[in-house]
Amino acid sequence: MGNKIIVIIIDDEKDIVDTMSMYLELNNIDVKGMGYNGYDAYKLFKEKQPDFVILDMKMPDYDGNYAIEKIKKEDPNAKILVTSGFPKDIIKIEQVIRIFTKPLDMDEFVEEIQKLY
Repeated sequence: MGNKIIVIIIDDEKDIVDTMSMYLELNNIDVKGMGYNGYDAYKLFKEKQPDFVILDMKMPDYDGNYAIEKIKKEDPNAKILVTSGFPKDIIKIEQVIRIFTKPLDMDEFVEEIQKLY
């Protein structure tokens, strides 16, 4: 068995986090952490050192741009995948690997993560 891809998922909608987590786990992607705002994203990134950060942009308190800034300061090579219903609102667009527009096609999403790994 090869190494499992390790991710953390950050979205302010708990249902999305739970559903995405289950789907990724079923596809042999290891979800090491789940969070609900940009502060959680940064904290989990430091703690878990994932291969990918899966990040929503519009969240209360600390949004996705906050998370991108903090994570990239910590590790300029961090791989961040953004999921957003509003892709044009992403300010730090050049600092993310790929943007996925919600609602996600989960099969395509998994395929892309595997390709990018």
